[in-house]
Amino acid sequence: MFLYNITFLVDEPAEKQWLDELKNNYIPTVLETGFFQSYQLLQVLDSPNEGSTYCLQFRTNEISSLQSYQSLYAPQIESNHQQIFVNQLVTFTSTMKIIDEQ
Repeated sequence: MFLYNITFLVDEPAEKQWLDELKNNYIPTVLETGFFQSYQLLQVLDSPNEGSTYCLQFRTNEISSLQSYQSLYAPQIESNHQQIFVNQLVTFTSTMKIIDEQ
């Protein structure tokens, strides 16, 4: 299993609007690409950064699906999301492989 992890650092005044946009548009748009089976949204409680930190993880069984998403869809989807929250949001992505879980 592979995870496409997106970490978001959001300014607190924009947090509610950002969460609404994420849940109502961003997540459904990514899932509609068909490359991921599920997702989870987590809030980082002990972040050393100002603002609120969240991690959004999309799951897929195939690394090729993740790579296809990254090359075909991620740049546009992520750019559109950034444009809504100019100067209120910082993001970075990482790719992870689940080694063991229970």
